Amino acid sequence: MLIAHRRADPKGRAALRHALLDETEPELALCRIRAVLERTGALDTAHAMADEYARRARALLTRLPATAQVAHVRALALLTRPAH
Repeated sequence: MLIAHRRADPKGRAALRHALLDETEPELALCRIRAVLERTGALDTAHAMADEYARRARALLTRLPATAQVAHVRALALLTRPAH
């Protein structure tokens, strides 16, 4: 949402505000928000950021000692969305 708001033109920012603050129909609000997310590329950017954070976290996990706790965290890290 923050990425979309930052990238959107005034009309797009107004659409986000309206969807979040004034829209009484949840389905319509979601459609409006999704349209701005797609138009600004915010969703793709957020996915890329998440992929990068996950990649970095997996890399840093290799530096930790081999303990049962670290093994559990590593297993959780494998469940994250794989980078493209």
